[in-house]
Amino acid sequence: MNRADTAALKAAMITAAEAIIAAEPELTRIDMVIGDGDHGIGMKTGFTAIRRELRDNEYPTPYALFHACGLCLVKSMGGSSGVLFGTLFIGGLETIRDLDSLDGGDMCAFLSGGIDAVVRRGKAKAGDKTMVDALLPAKEYMRRALPETRDIDRILEAAERGALEGVERSKDMLPRLGRSKGFRENALGWPDPGAVSVSVLLGGLKRGLSVQ
Repeated sequence: MNRADTAALKAAMITAAEAIIAAEPELTRIDMVIGDGDHGIGMKTGFTAIRRELRDNEYPTPYALFHACGLCLVKSMGGSSGVLFGTLFIGGLETIRDLDSLDGGDMCAFLSGGIDAVVRRGKAKAGDKTMVDALLPAKEYMRRALPETRDIDRILEAAERGALEGVERSKDMLPRLGRSKGFRENALGWPDPGAVSVSVLLGGLKRGLSVQ
């Protein structure tokens, strides 16, 4: 798919929300080992709210759609995860303000802006064992793919591939931020749950567009 209009992006976001909801047991299981056990529940709460929001409303542009998604996460989830995942959708909005559909380059710019905003807000770096360890490789893989394609589904495929690599690498990291940092060596061998959530989200978006 070369471009996706607002209706296609809305359908993809619903698919992504359902993927996060379905992943709640696994996210909770991981976070019970290396965190306080509430990450999966928080993500399910936020993306259940997104699914309800999107089913009940129509949006004139991708900007309006993703703005609504970001605000929904901030309001419904609370805590740092709600702010950071909301920021992922809000932080890159200016790159798509005047667009009525997105191609792969537009999606890369939008997500890259959101990723940069998450890094600024959360103050995490690569190797801290956070969601950033999936976001940064997702951004890098998208940018590598762009010279060859501007198809939005292929750019999201590249983003998911980078995020999954980041998830695998996070297993060998010692947590240096957040509640997980108290677990230190006990966290080795386990991926960061926020990074896993990023990979599920990007994979859901990719699958949602691939069936359009």
